Amino acid sequence: MADFRTVVSLICESTDDDSARRIIAALVEWTGSTTPAVPAPREDSLRPALHEARQLLRAELCERAEAGETLVQPKDFTAWAEEHGLSRPWLQGEFKRLTESGFLQRDAHGSYTIRHCHRRPA
Repeated sequence: MADFRTVVSLICESTDDDSARRIIAALVEWTGSTTPAVPAPREDSLRPALHEARQLLRAELCERAEAGETLVQPKDFTAWAEEHGLSRPWLQGEFKRLTESGFLQRDAHGSYTIRHCHRRPA
């Protein structure tokens, strides 16, 4: 039977798509309840993994920079984020992270300039 530490470690390690099912299964085992199996997530509700989401955002920013659109705002990416199953707070956090890394430069309240676009060959 799984113990509390196992459940906590599963929660802390949850980076892959089926982590929710593993966590729930461990909780069910830990509590000893007999709940029905957790259904698979719907295909349209899947989100990319964190590293993939970050790569997608950088690629989108690079495409815009290459098209001459170097001044951007997180609100310009709202539809893009929804399309990829990402939240607005995640997007704002990524803009902050990209600013700290030097990829973006914060200009005014909510405006950023794309400073460095390092596209990797496909």
